Amino acid sequence: MIVLRPYQEKALTDIRHAYASGARSVCLVAPCGAGKTVIFSRIAQLASAKKTRIGILVHRDSLLTQASEKLDDCGVEHGIIAPGYSSRGERVQVASVQTLVRRLDRHEFDFLVVDESHHAVSPTYLKIFARWPEAHILGVTATPCRTNGQGLNFIFQKLILGPNISDLIADGYLVEPVTYGPSHALNLSKVKTSMGDYDLKQLAAHMDQPRITGDAVDHYKKICPGSPAMVFTVDVKHAEDVAAAFSAAGFKAASVDGKMDLRIIRERIAGLSDGSVQVLSSCNIVSEGVDIPNVVAAIMLRPTRSLSLHIQQAGRALRPIYTQGHDLSMRVDRLAAITASKKPKAIILDHAGNVFRFSTVDEPHPWTLEGRKKRKRDEGTIHLRQCPKCAHTHKTSPRCPICGHVYEISSKDPEPEDGTLSKIDKIALRRARWKQVAQARTLEELQFIAKARGYHHGWPYHILRERAAKK
Repeated sequence: MIVLRPYQEKALTDIRHAYASGARSVCLVAPCGAGKTVIFSRIAQLASAKKTRIGILVHRDSLLTQASEKLDDCGVEHGIIAPGYSSRGERVQVASVQTLVRRLDRHEFDFLVVDESHHAVSPTYLKIFARWPEAHILGVTATPCRTNGQGLNFIFQKLILGPNISDLIADGYLVEPVTYGPSHALNLSKVKTSMGDYDLKQLAAHMDQPRITGDAVDHYKKICPGSPAMVFTVDVKHAEDVAAAFSAAGFKAASVDGKMDLRIIRERIAGLSDGSVQVLSSCNIVSEGVDIPNVVAAIMLRPTRSLSLHIQQAGRALRPIYTQGHDLSMRVDRLAAITASKKPKAIILDHAGNVFRFSTVDEPHPWTLEGRKKRKRDEGTIHLRQCPKCAHTHKTSPRCPICGHVYEISSKDPEPEDGTLSKIDKIALRRARWKQVAQARTLEELQFIAKARGYHHGWPYHILRERAAKK
């Protein structure tokens, strides 16, 4: 029997109501570590008891194994649709989308679960959905948004909002992050953008430099030496170079990428738990869905314009490690078990400066299934900086618009990669962001904020309507 947490029970109830009200496709949003796999495992358990045929779709082998293991833990009999596995006709099947799309004539499903459902707009998924047009669909994701601004509303009819990260931290289900960031945002004005994010080739050339990597090693030494850490990098070579630099500094470091044998990837990820690996650098392979509770620190070396990627990567460090001897059914005991553990806080070392664009990872976001308007081709990169006095994040200007701090003027381009990280005052940063919205009086100013933070294009109009209603 699967025992759900209170917010998981609520999510299950909300999903049932959505289907009962006539929706055929529903998307559940819940943070990394909220137990989305447990929720859909319970749904699979209940639905299969009613002889419903369920397909659980995943887009990576690591997620395939993880979903299967969770179903086993929950006592749900299931098969696997992937190379090397044979199905015995179980009602529940965990399917690699790459395999299932080639075997559409071999299976029948009444209900489809889409793990990491922000990928559901891709042609592979659309072909699967078209094969079973009458099937109900449940998508689960921490981030219902795509880098290119494409919405999910033509796949999903109803959005179910689960708890946000700050809720789960307050209830003792996630660990509070402590974020360290640079004094101001990186100067990426010469890096082009492609499909809504930075061009990876140019970004790699900018970030894969000895000085930046050296700074990452030095801060790890100073702030959390020896703690299990994930480093998020731009490409495979960058990941390898970073691992080599940490190894040269005396740490047990390794890298993983999507081209590696799955056995090696699993061994290196497991090394973060058994101590054989202290620092694991990754190119995309563990940005989504992978449960690694032992990770204490997330080291950000990939600047991104993608809110989804920012949350997925930083969220890898938020899972708790509870000290034994506490009643984890009680909030006060969960918090005590976290405080007494070897991971009372999560550490985010944001050398990429993503905190300037998106704030800290536990900042709530106004999720929607609708997309963003495409940027014009000639629209330049947004440059942000953080005031060292009041922590206000704003468009580049000679002085801070909040406290009036005057920035030092240089005759040449600034060198933002000065290597020094300082602890981000989360409360001050959040207040500054709220104050920035309050002081934005025009539609254009609100649109700038929305664009910088990755908000939906309708957000500025919503703010203006709220203000008009209060007058």
